[in-house]
Amino acid sequence: MPSSDFVDSHVAFLYASQTGNAESICYNIYETAVQRGFNATYNVLDDYAKFGFSELRTIVFVVSTTGDGDPPDNSARFWRILRKATRSDKHAYAHLRYAILGLGDTNYSNFCNTAQRLDKQLEEAGARTFYKKGLADDATGMEEVVEPWIDGLWAALSQVAKCKGDSDAAKTVEAEKDVEVEKDVEEAAEALAELNVEAADNATSTEGSVEPAPHEVQPLVLDFRPMAQTSSITNVARVTAPVCTATYEDTPVEPHSPDFPPWSAELISSHPSDPSLTPFLATIASSTQMTAPEALKRTLLIDLELPSSASHVDGQWRAGDAFNIYAPNHAPLVRALLDRLQISNSDAHKHVRLTKRNPSIELPAHLHRFSNTSSSIYDILVWSVDLCAHPRKPLLRALAEYCNEKADRERLLFICSRQGLKTFEALRNQTPTVLDVLHAFPSCVPPVERLIELLPPLAPRSYSICNAPGGNVWKIAFNVVEYELTLDVFSLDEEKGAQSVRVSRRGVCTPWLE
Repeated sequence: MPSSDFVDSHVAFLYASQTGNAESICYNIYETAVQRGFNATYNVLDDYAKFGFSELRTIVFVVSTTGDGDPPDNSARFWRILRKATRSDKHAYAHLRYAILGLGDTNYSNFCNTAQRLDKQLEEAGARTFYKKGLADDATGMEEVVEPWIDGLWAALSQVAKCKGDSDAAKTVEAEKDVEVEKDVEEAAEALAELNVEAADNATSTEGSVEPAPHEVQPLVLDFRPMAQTSSITNVARVTAPVCTATYEDTPVEPHSPDFPPWSAELISSHPSDPSLTPFLATIASSTQMTAPEALKRTLLIDLELPSSASHVDGQWRAGDAFNIYAPNHAPLVRALLDRLQISNSDAHKHVRLTKRNPSIELPAHLHRFSNTSSSIYDILVWSVDLCAHPRKPLLRALAEYCNEKADRERLLFICSRQGLKTFEALRNQTPTVLDVLHAFPSCVPPVERLIELLPPLAPRSYSICNAPGGNVWKIAFNVVEYELTLDVFSLDEEKGAQSVRVSRRGVCTPWLE
């Protein structure tokens, strides 16, 4: 427990994230803290030198675990300085009070190892926690831990950090958690009749169905019948305020190669002090399908040719080492999303700059570059945000605010509530794209800049090296991630009996490499 006289004027929210989940959660907590009146900042752990980590006194960490209990790549340098500091001085962080939210998956060994290691090292260096550690399990649903942990954070944080806002602002934030949805059984039945079962009823049976085009919207099967027994909903995820504004220019973005982002030069020079973290451009020299044409899964062997100047061509790599590939979202999916958002092709390719709405709230880290350098909405959707990420409640809660029909809004609020947990889990288990979600709620039309700030960053995909490269050619083998889900569909028409619908899913990187 913190000492009674320890009250800081600043709170740092720091994250380490491999796939973007920890980054997105950390940003949401940081944004809420600013709205509550805390003087807060938000950074990735590897930027420790920029924000003066050793001088911080109050920190909230949100960290994930990757691989076999390893920390995310964007915290590698931080761990080196942390180990160095704690070895040389057992009281290096005696001034620090901290809280940790760890993300992991019990399907893998060393569950939440990054959070556990961080907690142990800080404690051994004299730091003390001001709030209990949270360990969220993606195997059972991270929201089961994340949401209660965030709810309890504010009371603990207010004991160690000053809050310059008034109590009314905090009460307003709390009040948004409980939303009354008044309806009688007849109204609920009417809403159920309008439920998005149309796609399922009109779909072909699973037998002999044909896989749709990659950009074709896939139906979601969601059962909202429990709403008929619900007079009110509680613990609805808080809606975050919009943080960015889009300013368009009349001129279109210059044509560029679709194989890498327009800002690739910036990425290539992003880690001059640590060449092992510096991205580089590689060429696919050859691609061979290793499985028979009739095989259920397609396995490809690809030769990647690196530029001879790349610092990675140094013989230090071994078979089994992992590297990351930056892959874009599927272009037909992006075009279909733009159509759904009612954005013309010409507007999608105009220069646009994203700026802060509130000077006190920073843009999400993966959008920072677009406040200094203009790009296009199309390129941002292709290269910067993950359109296929599992939907999280903050996204769904925000989408509810952009529904023109009451039924759509109430269903989204229900999904975000304690009473709608099973429906939320059913939605996540269907692994929809953001386009699929928007299609399921037809009256929802959010501004594109709002959607961009709500989506997690498009993280690079990790692969293992098959051979021990001694030159500038790496070999990787992988299964192309394309699969189908067969979903059982209830029907309001008893004469139709049991039905099923088959929906197609695809990965981001492997179909692109193919």
